Amino acid sequence: MAAVTALLAVLAHFHSSVGIAPYSIVLTTTVLFWIAQATSWNLLSGYAGYFSFGQGAYVGVGAYSMAVLTGRHDVGFLWSIPIGGLLGGVLALAVGAVAFRLGSLRGEIFALLTLAVPFLLATFARINMDIDGGQGTVIALPAYPQWVGDAQHMLFYLSLAVAALAVAVALAVHGSRYGHGLAAVHDAEDAAEVLGVPTFRYKMVAIVLGGVLGGMGGAVFAMQIGFVAVESVFGLTIPLFVIVISVLGGRRHWLGPVIGAVLVVVLQDRLSAGGLESLENIVMGALLVGLVIVAPDGLYGRLRARPWLALGAFAVVLIGMSLTGYWAELDALLYAMFAAAIVATLADRFLAQPTPKSPDATFSPTRVAADRSGRTPQPAARAAGAADAGATEVAQLPLLHAAEALPGLAEAAPQAGEARAAEAVVGLGEAAPQAGEARAAEAVVGLGEAAARGRALVSCVGVTRDFGGVRALDGVSLQVFPAEIVGLVGPNGSGKTTLVNLLCGALQPTRGTVAIGGRPIGGLAPHRVAHTGVARTYQIPRPFESMTVRDNVAMAVMFGRTGASLSQARSKAQQHLATVHLGHLADVRPGSLNLHQRQLLEMARAIAAEPVVLLLDEALAGLNPAEIDDAVAVIRRIHATGISIVVVEHLLRVLNQLSTRIVVLDRGAVIADGDPAQVLSDPAVVRAYLGRQRA
Repeated sequence: MAAVTALLAVLAHFHSSVGIAPYSIVLTTTVLFWIAQATSWNLLSGYAGYFSFGQGAYVGVGAYSMAVLTGRHDVGFLWSIPIGGLLGGVLALAVGAVAFRLGSLRGEIFALLTLAVPFLLATFARINMDIDGGQGTVIALPAYPQWVGDAQHMLFYLSLAVAALAVAVALAVHGSRYGHGLAAVHDAEDAAEVLGVPTFRYKMVAIVLGGVLGGMGGAVFAMQIGFVAVESVFGLTIPLFVIVISVLGGRRHWLGPVIGAVLVVVLQDRLSAGGLESLENIVMGALLVGLVIVAPDGLYGRLRARPWLALGAFAVVLIGMSLTGYWAELDALLYAMFAAAIVATLADRFLAQPTPKSPDATFSPTRVAADRSGRTPQPAARAAGAADAGATEVAQLPLLHAAEALPGLAEAAPQAGEARAAEAVVGLGEAAPQAGEARAAEAVVGLGEAAARGRALVSCVGVTRDFGGVRALDGVSLQVFPAEIVGLVGPNGSGKTTLVNLLCGALQPTRGTVAIGGRPIGGLAPHRVAHTGVARTYQIPRPFESMTVRDNVAMAVMFGRTGASLSQARSKAQQHLATVHLGHLADVRPGSLNLHQRQLLEMARAIAAEPVVLLLDEALAGLNPAEIDDAVAVIRRIHATGISIVVVEHLLRVLNQLSTRIVVLDRGAVIADGDPAQVLSDPAVVRAYLGRQRA
């Protein structure tokens, strides 16, 4: 990055000696401005996925800072640029504090909020005579050192410095722990928060960085245009151009805005040079539509997939057109860029990508037990398997006959329970509090004490949760103890998922107390609850689609209770993937996985956070019988490491195989809690599932 910046500065300084036209310096200055703006916009809108129309607000604040400070208060321009950035950051801080505190302000609602900000600032500038007063502000060229050469070179160097700073920040963020956190926010924000990512803080940092860089770029832009008016900085031109540039280049990578800015600015210049200004919007619109269809992730993704092919097409066209002597350098550059983009896009579209050969991922509970111990299952495990086989028939019975099957399940449950008891490991993982999170740290210590003394790891006392006029939970009280597998069952709408959301901190109770390790977690953000030792999966898997399977699991290691660097997290992630037999798929994207594999990925990601209590929210939904058996074997392996588990599930045979205790919810209240044999034969449970008449 530093080498490229230095090279551009040297070429600009010696442009006449190397045959570079002065107009190229002007055009490159414009390119650098749009690189800075698109890159600063990309930090929040690209990396984190919060689409913003407010970039013009930061540019306007920076531009008017330069105009007012230099024109009315005799502040030097070198001071006015960072001040413009500081004010842009303050504005971004205010916008983020309002928008990100309200969970409903996402997607198009956030976009509309940011669209309103420049309009409000424009009105304020018009009516305030000390800023603009509706007349605009002229900016005189400041004095500059003799070695710079001329005013245009000074503007070039300033634009280069701001653009280099913006790209350097984006580059540093992209490959960092922070960048992975923003990517997780983009893909599945709620899942990222529950996993341990401090999403609010990360979004605030991103929007403030974007505001600072946008304000600095706006200050230099004011010097470039020489006259600052409300329409030139607070209109829709800047945000729309920034969006087009970033979408064309690619919003998920730091290099995307650079590619988009070069392409768009050179194309715009060539259209103007050819007298086709009237067609500019049509051409830009057609280009945007075409690339969104064939390359929705931007040009960078296509160029990266076929780099040598694209580079070859670029070189052939550029050199060929230059040698003819008929085409100008900029024309040759534009056509070469289009050739590279077209060749890479078509090649990526029509040439098949190699797919990894994966061994058979199917495994049986018997094989899992053998893998774990090195020998075949002992009689206790075979007894559990027999109980499982008997319970399989129950899962296949029509609902009408499920009542007759319940006694059979109750008889099989003790045998399965003995097998599970033989495999259970009472020891729990070590607790590691996160620095600066006092209440979360106390809860972690409480978990360790609870494990040592056999006290409840999780406790709910009189928990009620209302959604408007609907009561989802009504006075629920339950406990989860070390080495337990608690089955949480109930009819649809009974409040099971709501309870899981309360346990992981995604929701707060209307009344009652939820405690982890004896410490209440009321008021804690979900990422702090995660650091106390609670992890969960989702009924509909929520992987981070932009990451590989390995990095999905590494996220939990990085942001979990202990934390780790990216390289360390990836190494540990491979071990957790082996636990669920997904190690051979570590380098693929979640979109290539089937439902069963995605559910296993959820489990691997959850245990990578090193939880003490794991919440499985219908992790077996939609699986066929063979896949269910595989998943049950994985759950047993997880439980054998000392993790207590709460399983939300409708399949009675699964609960019979796994649970040491079953809790039944009906209409938001606990109607049964105890040994599987007793609960499954309880008339109240049968009545809740099948109705009063059948019971």
